[in-house]
This record gives sequence, C-alpha cells and structure tokens, in this order.
Amino acid sequence: MTDITVVGAGGEYMESVVVVSWHKNPGDSVSAGELVVTVETAKAATEIEAPVSGILTEIRAQIGEEVAIGMVLGTIRDGAAESAAAPKAAPAVIAPVPPSVLPVASPVATLGPARVTASPLARRIAAQRGVDLSAITPSSPSGRIKLRDIDAFTHAHPAPAAAPSLAAGGVSLTRRGIGTGTPFVFLHGFGADGFSWQPLLAMLGAGHAAMLVDLPGHGRSPANAGAASFEDLAAAVGQALAEAGIEECHLVGHSLGGGVAIALAETGRVNARSLTLIAPAGLGPEIDGDFLDGFCRATRVESLKPWLLRLFSDPSIVSTGYVQATLKARGDELRRAQADLAARLFPDGTQAGEMRATLRRIAVPQKIIWGKCDRIIPMRHALGAGPEAAIHLLPNVGHMPHVEAPATVARLILQNACSAG
Repeated sequence: MTDITVVGAGGEYMESVVVVSWHKNPGDSVSAGELVVTVETAKAATEIEAPVSGILTEIRAQIGEEVAIGMVLGTIRDGAAESAAAPKAAPAVIAPVPPSVLPVASPVATLGPARVTASPLARRIAAQRGVDLSAITPSSPSGRIKLRDIDAFTHAHPAPAAAPSLAAGGVSLTRRGIGTGTPFVFLHGFGADGFSWQPLLAMLGAGHAAMLVDLPGHGRSPANAGAASFEDLAAAVGQALAEAGIEECHLVGHSLGGGVAIALAETGRVNARSLTLIAPAGLGPEIDGDFLDGFCRATRVESLKPWLLRLFSDPSIVSTGYVQATLKARGDELRRAQADLAARLFPDGTQAGEMRATLRRIAVPQKIIWGKCDRIIPMRHALGAGPEAAIHLLPNVGHMPHVEAPATVARLILQNACSAG
C-alpha cells in the first residue's frame, strides 16, 4: 500500500489543509502522476497527484474535512490489483474554487495587526461570512482559530441581511461590510467583476463599508456598454454611485478600473477622499495585446488557462477549478461585449486612454501598487504618475497584487485612506 499525503505547497507554511474535491473514487485505477485530490491551503488550491500506479482503495479524508500536514488522505494498492477489495463509494463531487473565493491569509483590520492564526477552513468560512478574524477569541489552547470559533461568533453576532445588488444607472453595485464611515469603492480590472475583490475584502475585514462595482460589460452590469473611453465608463459608474446615495468615498481601482477611477475622481461626481491604483491602465501606451486577444477569444479551459497564467507570478493559483469558474462567470454575450470594449479602449494592443495629466491634477492622497512580475502592463508606467503619488512595488507578484498579496495591499489602502484625515 502507498499513502497519499500532503507535505507542503510551494514553500508555504501550513499546519493543515482542507479537502476540496476527490477526482477518483475507491476502486478506480490511477496512474502515477494523475490528479487524484485537490486540497485548499491558506493560500490557494493545490492539486495532489498519485505517487504510484494502482487502485485507489480508501479515502480517509472526506470533502470539507481539515487534515493536518503529513496525515494520510487516502491509500493506493500498488500495481494492477483487483478493485473488488474496496467497495465503490458515491461519486465524489468536484467543487472548484472560483476566483471570487480564493483562500486568503490573515486579515488586516487595522494598520498594524498582530498575526492571526487560523485553520484554512476557518479562514475560508470567515471570508464567506464577512467575519473579521481579529475579533475572534480562539477556544483552542494553541490560540488557533477553528471552524467552531467562527460558528460561535456568527451565532453571537448575526450579520445583517446582505444588501442586494443595485441596478442604479444600469451599473450593478453590491454593498459589503458593516462599517458606517466613508465607504471604499472598488473598480475591477478587464474581464473580472466586483467579486474578484473577495481576497482583499477578507483582509480589510467586515468593519469597513465597501461598494463593489461591476463595470459596464462585466459581471451583472449591461453587456452592451457602448463605452469608448475611461470617461464613458466613469460617467456610468458616477451616475450609479449618485443614485445609490454615495457622495464621497475612497476609490480603489485595478487595471482597467484604475483608469476609470482616475477619470471618476476628475469629474467630481463623487468626492474621492483618497485614490489607490493597482497596476492601473492609462499611464502609458504599452499593454499585452496578445493577452487581451487570447482572453477574449477563449471559450474552453484549455485555451483560457495559458492567458490566465500571465496574470500571476504564482502559477498554482490558476488551478483547473479557477479556470472553470472564470469561464462560467462570463457567457458568450459578456465575452463578445468585452472583446468590443477592448477594441475601443486598447486598439491594436495599445492603450488609447491617456490619464497621466489627469492624475497629476487630482489633489487627494494617492498610492500606486504594482507587482514587479507584471506581464500585462509594464511596471515602469508607475513613473508617469507624478510627484504626489507614493509608489509601492511588490516582489514576486504579477498583475493581480490584490489576489497574490492581499494583506499587503489592504494595509496600503488603509494607510492611504487614513492619510486623507
């Protein structure tokens, strides 16, 4: 017999993992190197391959179960042994991890938090429920927060009913958080949607009010946007925010959303107290046109995955489940709408919008965050921001800093907001 175990992932420190899905059932034949089980760490979904060829005879860790590092997940009978020794179990349900609920690390509710120790399952459930882990007192003598602590906390502090998505101004808005202060308005990047901010929101904690915007042509906003510039998109978002009663906010924009955030702050339609830009568009002409074309054309997992890999420094994030969830989130109508929008905003693989002069006119605290491994928009574009912007370059991070380094990005956003007074 050969045990299936997990000992680590990419050098990441872990004490345990959560089983996400089994790709084989007891009695099934497996080949060495074949995917058999997916587990979730505190950082990402990790696929575990069969160490030998043979028959999967036993599954010891069920879906959703938390397992300590080094423990046995299942066993394989080496060679071509008969499968009759192990009874067939019910087919395992494959549960892909979508981009909007990527596992995350310890939350950042203040500018200088102490490290919060929690199991991967507790972190995932806390993120889904909008629970700030730093507010929880662990019941374990080790000081490690577990699922039972999350359940006890949410029972004692029931969250208010989630605000429905608004359709104001034709743009979908979703409220998050229970804070009463100046809200954070998040504008996502090209091809994403408002829920792509989930890893970052888990870092900020539920105590901060947030509004997630689905840009025109994305998410639940109208697909037929007809926008030809950052200013067009900003006008639609500004109208939606005004109709939702938001008069001032802290603006946070990623990539395409960064260019829109600059344009929105310039209009004065909403009083931007601070402006945080993450790998923003609009600060230079270069952009990866091949990525835009490939992303917009892709209709299958096999054709989409290579382009999604360009977004990250850590390739383990782009699991099969991630790609499947990305495909599911955008149907043919949205895909065509995004291709049309890309042709208007980035003709011939070039950024047509020029926002550098506009950014220099905006007199609010500014931070620009860029991954040093960004392959979509060159990091050097940050130099075009002007002398008022603080620039933060993150090592070993690609075009998605809010996914690959959410704790750091959350801390920088809060610093910028605090500097606004």
